[in-house]
Amino acid sequence: MSQLAEELIRVKEEGAAAVLATVVEAGDGSPIQPGEKCLVRDGGIRVGSIRHEGLIRAILTEAELRLQEQKSKLVTLEVQEAGGKLDVFFDVMVASPKLYVVGAGHIAVPLVKLAKILDFHVTVLDDRMLFANRERFPEADAVLVGDMAQTLKGLPIDPSTYIVLITRGHKYDEPCLREIIHSPARYIGMIGSRRRVKACFQRFRDEEKIAEEVIERVYAPIGLDINTETPEEIALGIMAEIIKIRRGGKAQSLSRH
Repeated sequence: MSQLAEELIRVKEEGAAAVLATVVEAGDGSPIQPGEKCLVRDGGIRVGSIRHEGLIRAILTEAELRLQEQKSKLVTLEVQEAGGKLDVFFDVMVASPKLYVVGAGHIAVPLVKLAKILDFHVTVLDDRMLFANRERFPEADAVLVGDMAQTLKGLPIDPSTYIVLITRGHKYDEPCLREIIHSPARYIGMIGSRRRVKACFQRFRDEEKIAEEVIERVYAPIGLDINTETPEEIALGIMAEIIKIRRGGKAQSLSRH
């Protein structure tokens, strides 16, 4: 088995994000041959047959854009030292979606169950061992106990990360939100009444000087507008909103009224 095949298997097993770049067409006289490939992961080239430094730089730049958009694409790269224009196909392997559930209260229990049904890698965190434990969350991939804001700060966050803040009050929600509001997370949702959310955001504007476009990334109140009441219904509304963001749906979010 080739090194490239082994690395592709490893990417799939780990649920990691990666891009396989394949040269489709090169100009006459180019030192690059169609069919040459390289695998980009974690910002660098892991394996592949492409050795031309100029082309590698161009591929790394484009691969970062492809990962941000999470879409495969045929791209024409301009690399003069490699003979001019080259057509390269970027095959994007999206990382498995990660859900961080911050707060292990009554909504978190059905939320974790729904998220696992939808194939999310789920981490639950809370500062109370009585709530954050394996007996309460047998389906979760990880259950962490500790200061919620500090624990969240130490977790890896990328464009395949979805974060739900459903702690027992804004005393805990706000410190957590401060730690992640500038992160590359695909989704940040925070529970709370419109009045409390509005007050929280105003503090962020006045005290933290956080830009409006950053604040607008946060979905709060959390969930889709489906008139939820029970913990199970609220959990359904939250996961529905996450799927909407992940897939580009058009349903109305409570935060966008």
